[in-house]
Amino acid sequence: MKRFVLGCLALLALVVALGAGAHTKVEKTKPATDAPLDSSPPTIEIQFKHAVQMTSVVVLDAAKSERKLTFTPATGAALITLNEPALQVGRNEIRWKGLSKDGHVIGGTLVFVVKPSSANP
Repeated sequence: MKRFVLGCLALLALVVALGAGAHTKVEKTKPATDAPLDSSPPTIEIQFKHAVQMTSVVVLDAAKSERKLTFTPATGAALITLNEPALQVGRNEIRWKGLSKDGHVIGGTLVFVVKPSSANP
């Protein structure tokens, strides 16, 4: 009985250890999230701790208008690039979804704020 309990505990520890490494998180973005921007950047890079198979990325601007963004690469990678995000003046939320290495659905939100131009008060 003691071996059975020890075996179950060892199996449980293995499952927990594998599950902990299954998901990933955003390590950093370029430009940095929450940093005020003078204009929309030509690209946004999202660096993950582990490879992600990105499945969808949308931007929600201050007017609550949602539009899809393109991204590369289409295969799993730790660095995802959002091409021509065309962020609007004000608060922009980039909502992403993907699959972690083990196939679990993951997602998150990045916030970028584009400052109004000083030429257009």
